[in-house]
Amino acid sequence: MTIRATFFTVLAFFAFAVPALADGTVLRAKGCGGKVFVATEQGFSVLEATELGIAQDNDKLVGNTNTIGYQSFFIPESGRRFSASVDETGLGKSEVTTRIAASCRSAAVERVISGQVERAAGCGNKIFVNTDTGYVVLDRLAGGLVYPGDTLTGDFTSAGRTTAKDRQTGAELVVFVDDFELPKSAAQRKITESCR
Repeated sequence: MTIRATFFTVLAFFAFAVPALADGTVLRAKGCGGKVFVATEQGFSVLEATELGIAQDNDKLVGNTNTIGYQSFFIPESGRRFSASVDETGLGKSEVTTRIAASCRSAAVERVISGQVERAAGCGNKIFVNTDTGYVVLDRLAGGLVYPGDTLTGDFTSAGRTTAKDRQTGAELVVFVDDFELPKSAAQRKITESCR
């Protein structure tokens, strides 16, 4: 056997011996914070992305979606790469639907409102925002700094995890809505309790 034939034989062996990456398609990411739900040939997987808003619904993902642990992914449409923790794999349709319902905000009830930051400095991760529907108390989970006078937009109409966008900087923050529709007096009490 020639060296060339041996090379191609070894190459063919490794091509079949190395498991292929389990690519997938994003089933749901919008309104899910950092969670990305992916449809694969082996079922559904749940990813926790390290970067907020990196994947969009229906994006194709190239990477190993079926191995638990941190993995690297590529989105051909946008040319972007990101890392994520693969938390669950091999889920059925009813299982992934239950997890989406628990983790994601319904697009039908999502209502984007905006308000002006009144207090954030000296308040730990708390951000106090004055909106047309009352004061909102946000707990920053990830993202940049905001300052008094900045305008934040997001779905601040119910308690839970959501994304806020700072109009001044264009930055996105992952926040938890602790309280909403508060009158000024109640917001002031919370500011006194939380801020230095």
